[in-house]
Amino acid sequence: MNKERKKRDTSRKHKLILDSAIDLFGQKGYEAVSMDEIAETAHVSKRTVYNHFQSKEKLFQEIVEIFVAQSDLKKPLDYSPSIPIREQLESFVRAAMHMIDDPRRRSLSKLLTSVFIMDPLFCRQTYSAYSPHKALINWLKDAGADGRIRCASPELAAKVFYGLVEGCITWNALMSEGISLADIDPVIDELIEVFLSRYGADSLK
Repeated sequence: MNKERKKRDTSRKHKLILDSAIDLFGQKGYEAVSMDEIAETAHVSKRTVYNHFQSKEKLFQEIVEIFVAQSDLKKPLDYSPSIPIREQLESFVRAAMHMIDDPRRRSLSKLLTSVFIMDPLFCRQTYSAYSPHKALINWLKDAGADGRIRCASPELAAKVFYGLVEGCITWNALMSEGISLADIDPVIDELIEVFLSRYGADSLK
């Protein structure tokens, strides 16, 4: 087998293991799933699973990393002075909704929540490499420099923003199995208005 073919085969098996783990974790929960079961579902050997992932914890952490990265891809890369401020903030809301607007991702999001509640240390270890508010913090700084946002602490404002998103959208979607997302646009509009009533420049209020 040449190197390129071997690389493709390795990548394919890596994805099969991840996809199988995501489905099993979502169906049964993290603790109830073994590496043997993941190997069986992915149709690979247990040794192959361990060649790709040293432990179930490492496998779980990569799943978290994938979903965080997918969410980040949907966030605005940079502040734009030519795009309405509300439209840019809505992009951040929609990006945050990535984990709950699809049944499979919503199932995983519920799993992540339950695992992290039960094991705070594991939660801190998993998220220690991520800065989930970084993109919005940078956006707030640039919007502030342009006079369209007023906040003494972009870090605090970002926490408030995501607190609104989680309280008004994320938790409701998880509790209702996504039913609450059917008429979500008015909630998003109101959330942004509330945020801008505190942090928007006078011309935006």
